[in-house]
Amino acid sequence: MDYAELCLAIDARLDGLISPERAAHSRRVAELSAALCAREGFDPLRGKAAGLAHDMCKDMPKKVQRDLAAVYAASRPGSPPSSAMMADKVVHGPAAAALLAKDYGLADEEILEAVALHTVGRPGMGGLARLLYCADKLEPARERPDDGFRRRCLAMPSDRMFIAVVEGVVGWMRAQGKAVAPETLILYSTIVREADQR
Repeated sequence: MDYAELCLAIDARLDGLISPERAAHSRRVAELSAALCAREGFDPLRGKAAGLAHDMCKDMPKKVQRDLAAVYAASRPGSPPSSAMMADKVVHGPAAAALLAKDYGLADEEILEAVALHTVGRPGMGGLARLLYCADKLEPARERPDDGFRRRCLAMPSDRMFIAVVEGVVGWMRAQGKAVAPETLILYSTIVREADQR
């Protein structure tokens, strides 16, 4: 797979799939994801491709998203997306992973995992998935988190950054009185326990 060509192909299609604001967000996430990947020893073009693709299905009708996500789930009988990942606000992740496989012939499981899990996460996420999760939450034009938190996170080693970002998401959701996806809570307790055991 030529990841530079994949990035160009996804980027060229973004403006026809999602709103201008969401396309701009995706491009910023792609740049931050690429930078984090370069810093952590991953191929930055793979990080960029994941960032460009992560929200590419978000403006599609929910039925289309669910149908695509079901295709993704069917291709992973040992580790299918949970019911929480099929919820309206997050189903675009597995849907985008399915679209990448279907329309671009992408078989890179690390990119597919990163795109599918960028919303709620899951224990055992790979390094690329963790970096995309952080890039999505920390991209510079987001209103939250504040710039101080963003700068502190980006200065941390990747494992500590990931814990801080997940903790920030859980804390913000709870402060807003919103339900936190079970996967995110399990992810958070798992990564904190793993950090304590080091």
